[in-house]
Amino acid sequence: METLSINFLIKDSPTAVAIIDNDMCFMSHSRIWLSELCKTSKNIIGKSYYEVLPETPTDLRTILRECLQGKTNINKGHKFIHPNGRIQWLKWKINPWKYEDGTTGGIIIILEDITEQKRDEELLLKAESVARIGGWEVDLATSKVYWTSITKEIHEVPEDYVPNLEEGINFYKAGEHRENITKLVSEAISDGTPWDIELIIVTAKGKELWVRAMGDTEVVGGTCVRIFGTFQDIDEKKRAELKYQEVTTRLKIATEAANVGVWDYNIEENKLVWDENMYRLYGINKDDFIGEYEAWQAGLHPDDKRRGEQEVAMAVSGEKEFNTEFRVIWPSGEIRHIRAIAVTQRNTDGEAIKMIGTNWDITELKNTQLQLIKTEESLQGTFENSSIGMALVGLDGKWAKVNESLCNSVGYTEDEILKLTFQDITHPDDLAKDLALLKELIDGKRESYQIEKRYHHKNGHIVYVLLTVTAVKNINGEISHFISQIVDITSRIEAEKN
Repeated sequence: METLSINFLIKDSPTAVAIIDNDMCFMSHSRIWLSELCKTSKNIIGKSYYEVLPETPTDLRTILRECLQGKTNINKGHKFIHPNGRIQWLKWKINPWKYEDGTTGGIIIILEDITEQKRDEELLLKAESVARIGGWEVDLATSKVYWTSITKEIHEVPEDYVPNLEEGINFYKAGEHRENITKLVSEAISDGTPWDIELIIVTAKGKELWVRAMGDTEVVGGTCVRIFGTFQDIDEKKRAELKYQEVTTRLKIATEAANVGVWDYNIEENKLVWDENMYRLYGINKDDFIGEYEAWQAGLHPDDKRRGEQEVAMAVSGEKEFNTEFRVIWPSGEIRHIRAIAVTQRNTDGEAIKMIGTNWDITELKNTQLQLIKTEESLQGTFENSSIGMALVGLDGKWAKVNESLCNSVGYTEDEILKLTFQDITHPDDLAKDLALLKELIDGKRESYQIEKRYHHKNGHIVYVLLTVTAVKNINGEISHFISQIVDITSRIEAEKN
């Protein structure tokens, strides 16, 4: 049941997720994986990852090998340029999965092609009317640097400020921003390579600003003699873009699967934001939700509250990811089962600042599982308590399971009979007929058969029975075993003889 539930959840996951073994072959995957990443394939289970996705970039192949060694790799967006010039953006989360003994059994891959999203973002930025765009130029022959008035304004320096190349670079925020611009300028001078990048500067008055720096080169006789470009204050737009990306990510997750709610929890401000689906999942009106963590807690089933609080705390502390199931009670009193998954965002100090996640209703799945359990228990009770002999028999004739009535008829204990085949206790004169009918059953010529036959009792005497045999097929339509119903008719046969 647990394996079936896990596979069901993976297949219906609102993201492209796949489970891969150590040989890089598919063990399981979501439907989204096929529809978004393997559109021409219908069945990839057991196939090599690289056979299914032959265009997997070299860098990503290296990362997959490292993850098979036990590493975790997360990337929110990486640009790949394929040999044919095609540009592809991918984001991923790759975790190793392990057996109980701690050895790595393979990896779990969550992969998303975000090329269209990135392309849309670039087109959106280019289509917008931009403001506060300055120009700059560096004459490498004379080492003179020129900034336009807007460029000086963005840097918050006086109009009469005379820049130089080193000072211009030092305005970029120390660390990766300054290192990136230094590298780009060096490559432009040595190779004539242009650039277009977004970085943070610290103005003369100590203000941090996002800027877009674009640079190009003028090359004469194979030597770069001038670098020049534009300098744009994009701070407001950049922060709006980051917010836009956050919102569109939430919306994308919500539209990938029906009835999936998306939520955003600001841990520092104790502010919880729900999309429209969340209110439907919890059976409440938007106006009745106060948007705090405690409001979510209030809807939990009393028996699940403590565990829910513990799992949120573990996600915040980094002990484990938030991936759970719980029950909620609607205002009407109806109980619904919810599946919840979330990622935790952290600041540069590693402190949790936000959780973003999804909820979806799994009540029908839970009800189906419960009904199946009840059905199995009912069948088990019928089998064990039947007044007639019942048995499950394998294709090789071995008894797989027997009830007490059968054991009483033939005189063997359950342990004893399970070591035998039905052929071992069948009267020799009845065996050929029984086997012939069984072959017709296996060949599909009949669904079941019924005969009178004789068994040898453990004590040596003959037991007359009415045997009914029915074939049981697996999901592929192949016979997996037989159900035998054995009615002891010894007393009737002996009475007829007398």
